[in-house]
Amino acid sequence: MKTAEEPTSSLGQTLEWLRKELAEMQVQDQRLLLTLRHLHSVLEELRTESAHWEDARSSGGTSPIRARAGSEGRGRQPSSFRGLAHLFQGVESRRSSLP
Repeated sequence: MKTAEEPTSSLGQTLEWLRKELAEMQVQDQRLLLTLRHLHSVLEELRTESAHWEDARSSGGTSPIRARAGSEGRGRQPSSFRGLAHLFQGVESRRSSLP
């Protein structure tokens, strides 16, 4: 015959596991929020660069694509892309840890 403490103990363990999972999810949410904010700033930077290129092209100056190709042709990535590569190197996938 089972005692009355077994369900309480099991419930306590389950609640503790849920608290731990929620804490892990909060940490992951914070990381995702930081990633999202960084991506937003990179997109804004790229939009600004794009607008600058369009302005340069419409003003009849040197083609911004050709001017930019000179530095990129030597293997140099734009700073925004280097930041993205660095950001995604440490990405961890969430694993399920059901009890």
